[in-house]
This record gives sequence, structure tokens and C-alpha cells, in this order.
Amino acid sequence: MIRATASATATTLAAALLLMLPIASRATAAAQAATGARGSAPQGAPQPAQASPITIAPPVVDLGAVEPGSTHPAKFTIINGGSAEITVLAATPNCKCTAISDVAGKKIAPGGTLELSASLAAPRAPGVKEAVVFLTFDKAPPAQAKIKGDVRLKVIAEPAYVDALKEVTSGTVKVRSADGKPFTVTRAGGKDPVFVGFDPRKDQPRAEYTLAWSLAGLACEQMPIWWFVWTDRVAECPVIPLRVRDECTGSKHDMARMQRFWIVKEQLLVAGTGHNGRPTTVELELEHYNPAKKGAVERADWSEVKSVRSLVDGVTVKLVSQRTVPGDAAVLKLEVVADRSGAFEGELEVETATGRGRVPFTFFATTW
Repeated sequence: MIRATASATATTLAAALLLMLPIASRATAAAQAATGARGSAPQGAPQPAQASPITIAPPVVDLGAVEPGSTHPAKFTIINGGSAEITVLAATPNCKCTAISDVAGKKIAPGGTLELSASLAAPRAPGVKEAVVFLTFDKAPPAQAKIKGDVRLKVIAEPAYVDALKEVTSGTVKVRSADGKPFTVTRAGGKDPVFVGFDPRKDQPRAEYTLAWSLAGLACEQMPIWWFVWTDRVAECPVIPLRVRDECTGSKHDMARMQRFWIVKEQLLVAGTGHNGRPTTVELELEHYNPAKKGAVERADWSEVKSVRSLVDGVTVKLVSQRTVPGDAAVLKLEVVADRSGAFEGELEVETATGRGRVPFTFFATTW
């Protein structure tokens, strides 16, 4: 009641003061009050952002389903819809998986356009992959061009990861063949698969399975970052790598990366298939890493490789050569040799002048 009485009193007083003004002043005051109520923003309120003269067409290139390890080109048009010439200051992809044409320093006339070519190299692991090219200009706000693709294997996992966040230690994942034909799951999580609603001893192979997974009892330092499912589709999909989503496999994993200044971006090497006893050549990319200093190179010898070795019994890995690539990265050419046939999963160890790091890898060897 006190609030209501005070409000009414204030309203009455304002009306009385308005009546004391000349008629013209009353109209002006009323108009100003109406305008302030309807048209003007409160003092200190954020102003709407001005429209940029730059448009990216299309803003996103959606590649749809793509095969692992494949590369896909894309084209964008940078349109200057303004009345002044604009210069591209820089074009920077957020991922080494994206190659772009050199547009830095190029000028775009008023009403003109500039083509930006880009490509997306799909990773080996399934799931949606998105790459972004960040563009900056001298007379326009920054802009982005995006490419995304859904990496699909011949055997599809749903979900394409193991969700062990928030102390979850067990769950299920479905795997199905893309062509609808029956297949066999031979291993899952490093051991015989645990099926739900299927008995391999008496049931015929199917086109879809539900697999149970468990990470119970593992300490943080023991938590794997991948859970591998192996199939009999050796030629087209021998293994399905599923990322383990857990607090211990995120930023807490591989803390040594801070001191050695390099990482393997995908945290995985899928070496494919080969014959036992015969070398199979693969490549592994090391990427410079120093987020604390915004990417500054503090150790020029970070990519000086001393050794590469397999930590899996029955498989040897040898460093053949290495080369540097633009953007502070080094590509290692490796030879993988298995001494018997079958599926191999585990880690290889890379040592450079700045430290050691382990990389999960898979390889399937067949007989001659």
C-alpha cells in the first residue's frame, strides 16, 4: 500500500506541474515524454552493431557424409557490398586439416568479389568435423567461412563415442553396417565383445548389434582415450575408433604436452591394413603446441625427432623420414611391420628433443 500511494502521489504531482506550463510548452513536454518512452534507448544501453559490408557466400559448405581420410575441396565468395575498397589482412584456418588459397593482401573493390578456395581433410575417426577459416579486413569486421562433413565408416556407430562423463562407467553403443548386410564384431575394448540381446554361439550374424562397454575401476591415468571395435569387414572397415569422453581424457590427458611443445591433433594413428612381415608406410603429423604463449616457438628443436617405437607386442614402427609443413608442423613418415596376422591396438612412443609423447594407434595385418 505504501508503494501504491507513493506512485499515485508522484503521478498527480507530475500532472499538476504540466498544467502550470503554457499550452505550447505542455505539447513540447508531452511530445518529448512520448518520444523518450517509445523511441530512444536508455542512456548507456548497448547500440546495435552496424552491418558489415563483407558477406561470405555460402557461409557454410556442408559436405554431408564423407569417408575417413578423404579430402574435399570447397569454394567461397567474399563479397564487398560497401562503397569503399577493402583489403584482406589475413586468412587463418583453425585446423591443419584445412588448406586455403592465399588471399591475404588481396583488395576487393566496392561491389566486387574475391574467391576463397579451401579443402577439408577428413580425420580417420567417425563423427562431424568442422573447420573454420577466420578472415580479417582493414575496413570491415572479421568474418568466417566454415566447412563441415560427417565422417562415416562402412560400419556406423551410434553414438560415435563412449560417453563416460560425470562419473558414468558403463553404457552401450550400437553398430550397424551402412549397406545393411550382416557382419561380425570380433573385438571391442581390447577383448571379446559383450553383446546385448545377441549370442554369437547360436545366433546368425546380423547387420546391427548393441555392444556393452565398461570402464569401471580405472584410475584417471589408466583411462583410454579410444575404445576400439573390430569387425570382419577387413577390406573396408576393420576398426571403428570411438572417442572416450571423460574428464580424464580431455584437458587432463597428456599434461607433458605443455613442456614438450607438440601434440598429435587427432590423438590417433590409424595405420590401416597390411601384410604381416611386410612394411606398411603411414604418416604421422606433429603439431607445435604452446597455448600459454599464444603459439610462440620457445624451443626451435621441438620437432627434432630422436626415435619412434611401438609399445605393442608383435608390431615394430620405424622412422623413415620427416618433413616440415607450413604452420609449425612436422610430418613423420613411418614404416609399420607386424610379425603375425590379426588386429593390433595400443600406443607408439615419439621422442623429440623436447620430450616424449604417446599416440594411440591401430593396425590390421593379413596373411600373404
